[in-house]
This record gives sequence, C-alpha cells and structure tokens, in this order.
Amino acid sequence: MKFHSRSSPLRLHPFVPAVGVVAVSIVLTMSSSVIGIAAGATGGAVPHLGTRVSAAPCTSQTVRETTSTNENSYGPGAVVTMISSLDNTSAQACTVAVGPTSPSLTVTNASGVEVWSSCGGAGETRPCALYLIQETLQPGDTYARSATWDQRSGDPTARVPTGKYVLTTNFLGVSGQSSTTFTLTASAPPHVLHVTLADSGRKYSMARGSKLSVQLSGSTIYTWSVPVSSSPAVLKRTAGSSGDTALATFVAQAKGDARVTAVGNPKCYPQCLMPSRLFSFTVSVVE
Repeated sequence: MKFHSRSSPLRLHPFVPAVGVVAVSIVLTMSSSVIGIAAGATGGAVPHLGTRVSAAPCTSQTVRETTSTNENSYGPGAVVTMISSLDNTSAQACTVAVGPTSPSLTVTNASGVEVWSSCGGAGETRPCALYLIQETLQPGDTYARSATWDQRSGDPTARVPTGKYVLTTNFLGVSGQSSTTFTLTASAPPHVLHVTLADSGRKYSMARGSKLSVQLSGSTIYTWSVPVSSSPAVLKRTAGSSGDTALATFVAQAKGDARVTAVGNPKCYPQCLMPSRLFSFTVSVVE
C-alpha cells in the first residue's frame, strides 16, 4: 500500500471576518480540478468543488477513515498526537478535499462537550486558513494528517480535567465520521522495563510503581522455569509462565533490592550431560 501525506504549496492568510456584508470568493485551479471557498458576513466558510473533476469523489463506500492517537493515556504535560487517515479501498481512483478544515479533528470530554478542535474552539481564537485542495487517491493510497494537543483548553487556557476523552475526525464530503478514545491521567503512566536473556548479570534501578517485563527465549535445547523475585515485597510478580519461552511481569512495590532468577534446563539431560543455565539480574527500587 502506498502511503503519502503532503501539503499544498498554495497558502492563504488566515481569514478574518469583517463587519458588514462581505463576500469573498477564492478559486484554486489545479490541473483538472477547481476548488472554491465562499465566506459571508458571519465569517462562515462553505467550501465547494468546481465542475472539472478527473475522478469521482471519495465516498464512505470507497474509502475507510481511521482515527488514532499515539498513546492510550497521557500524564500531565504529555502532548497528545492525533492522526486521521483515509484509505482508498476501492479499485478506482477517487478525490477528496483536504486542507486546514478537512479533515476536521475535534476532542470532546465524557459529557460530549468540545474542549479542542483543529480550527479553534472552546473559547480559543486560533485562526484557521480557509482553503481546500482536491487530493486524488489511487487504489490502495492513503492520505493522513496529524495534529497535536497540549491538553489545554479555554480562554485563558488551562489543562482540562483528567478522565476519558473522545477524538472525532471527518473528511469534507465523506459521510460519517471516525473516533477513538484516550485518557488523561493525574500522573505519568508507569514505566515498563523490558529484560531478555541477553541482560543476565545486569543491575537496574526502578521507580516505585514501575513495571518489569521478562522474556527468556533462545535455543530450543533449553526449557526455562518461571522467573521469580527474591523479595516479593519489593518486586512482586503479577504473571508468569515457563517453557521454551518463559514470561513474567513484575511491579516495583517498595524501596529495596530484589534479585530475579530463572533456570534453563537442557531437554536432552541426562543423555547429553549438558549443564543447566542460570539467568539472574538485580533490581533496586527507589522512591
């Protein structure tokens, strides 16, 4: 699948509505397509496509819209990265209008109240240029747009309350919309330390509340026991399994030191007389 996300070389100054009745008409001619924008006294803009079109407009039957964030949860100060993409899943090329207002990205809280949008909102006065470009998506092509949000809203801006939020996106002219949820938390998500067989003998420092993931795999000659902690009060195991690949997860609960160990026994013993292998590393949990 080909993937591209490009911006138009054409740029207009942000539109500022004037007092009285003003009509503005801008026509952009690109190869075989024409796109216009009209604005009235209220400052509202109604983008419209011209008549010369090389491919049929994209519809909900020919494209798939996807909305995502780069993380499921965000602690204080973390920037939320949002992505809206459109995949042409049909066998024919189609066109879609893209620009500052398309796709639109809107964040609402659990009560459905808008707290942020890609063109201002919730008391913000951020300007948004009013222009559109007709993008042709060949079969299998993807158009994507990303935006970031600092978790702040209002005028003056302040961090919004913690909780679940909904990101909704929509491309102009394509019916329907796509959405996803994410969470803003009071503290940063716990850090996860990943340890493998190659890390045997090492020493690590972890903050209380952090998580540890252990995965032991390698030669199929050995079968591994479940990794254990020498001090469950300091480093508590929450899950574990043994076999050709041994897995275990731990959480750092209290200040102190703990040693994580596992034993790899050869499957051919006693015939091959191969020695067992000891895997171990040390963790110091700090405040």
